[in-house]
Amino acid sequence: MKMRSLVQSFAGGMRRFAVFGVALLLFAIQAARGADALFLLEKGIYTEETKGDLKAASEIYRQIVDDPAASRSLVAQAQLRRGLCELKLGNKPQAVSALERLTQEFPDKDQLLAMVEQHMPQLLEEMLKQIERNYIQEIDRSELMETALRAIVGKLDTRGLLRPNDMEFLNTQQMTDLNIHVEQKVAGVGVVLKAERGEVIVGQAPLPGSPALKGGILAGDRIVSVDGSELPPDNLATALRLLRGPMGTPVILGVKRPGSDELLEIKLVRDTIRLPTLQGAGDHRKPDNTWEFMLDDAKKIGYLRLGYIGKQSAEEMQDALDGLQARGMKALVLDLRNNPGGVLDGAVAIADLFVENGRIVTVKGRSGETAYDAKRDGTFSGFPMVVLVNSNTASAAEIVAGCLQDHGRAVVMGERTFGQAIVRSIFQLKNGMGALKLPVAAYYRPSGKNVNRYPASKDTDDWGITPDQAYAVTPGEDGLRKALDYLQGQLAGK
Repeated sequence: MKMRSLVQSFAGGMRRFAVFGVALLLFAIQAARGADALFLLEKGIYTEETKGDLKAASEIYRQIVDDPAASRSLVAQAQLRRGLCELKLGNKPQAVSALERLTQEFPDKDQLLAMVEQHMPQLLEEMLKQIERNYIQEIDRSELMETALRAIVGKLDTRGLLRPNDMEFLNTQQMTDLNIHVEQKVAGVGVVLKAERGEVIVGQAPLPGSPALKGGILAGDRIVSVDGSELPPDNLATALRLLRGPMGTPVILGVKRPGSDELLEIKLVRDTIRLPTLQGAGDHRKPDNTWEFMLDDAKKIGYLRLGYIGKQSAEEMQDALDGLQARGMKALVLDLRNNPGGVLDGAVAIADLFVENGRIVTVKGRSGETAYDAKRDGTFSGFPMVVLVNSNTASAAEIVAGCLQDHGRAVVMGERTFGQAIVRSIFQLKNGMGALKLPVAAYYRPSGKNVNRYPASKDTDDWGITPDQAYAVTPGEDGLRKALDYLQGQLAGK
């Protein structure tokens, strides 16, 4: 029995040793194949970068890709390098196939990115070179980079959360224009231009205190030249670019008055122009060309039309309300029709002018949420209000309308608003390339209701600001007249 037991134990040990030996042999073979794959990768890189034999290098990389024992990391690097080689050789179908296979065979995008990220600059640089050399038309690299950035942003825009322009790339000129819009300041002469019948026309009286007003420019004047350079027809962009410049520098305008062909040369000196966002009704102005905000002096009804919300808009509103209150204002129309929005802080400050306490808006993003509340000091209260809105009232303007409606501070009259409740921030890119305008949060009304209209939103969903019941205004209806009728009724009932 002891001998049999000893034999069986020996036999079992031999079997376990044999299994272990097979496993060790398989591990050795796999390790050898892994070492072969690493050796091949190094050989391929040498063949590609030192010898410059792209065709041979691509074949070496293919051997690694087809080796089932090669590690995922080595296969990913080989597949990427093979795609680059085919791209350099001008074999676009093979290059595309290799790079597509790379993404198909590595569905875990985080791991794939970790494997190939170090090679991405080379890939992008090579693609740029190939386009520069071989594209059907000559193309500037800066233009090419801008196109690539817009394509990246456009790809992200297709994910179902955003609408066009919720996220976009801004080039340097667009950034300059945006800063002027937000800061409400520009160095120029203070005219508002428009294109009319193939000519550049001064659209309205020059801004109060501006060089153009002091120099005698009139509404309706045709600007035909700037510093001797004739303006191309209808080219507002060229006219604006020539009129703007460093503060204190001179500029000579060639002007023709309506009904006359006489050329007048008017010399102006550029100054810092404050761009107002607040207007009165129509062309309701005072003798000094400033806006008249008291629409009905007998009934003491004020009217403020806010074109957009910039950094100085709340200060403009404060000044206008102080003036109206000093003249005994009893009711107010705040016109937000066609207001595309603007800065969040400006919207909060404007809403705070009319609400004594409570929530103005809540902003929710990846990092949490921020609540903005009203302060009692400086509140304008004690009079009825109408807020006029339409389908083009959007973004920051919807913050104001939604806040005043939820607090019962004003009757909202008009059409359902646009439904743009995405908070966007500007991120400057390095090397002066421009900036990215990225959605970072969404905002919600004091009631907690959603405002944003997502691409999949239906008309029956809860988004935007809906006029108060019985105060809808059809597009062809006179909204201002309806607002005045309502306020007059409110004043008569007191």
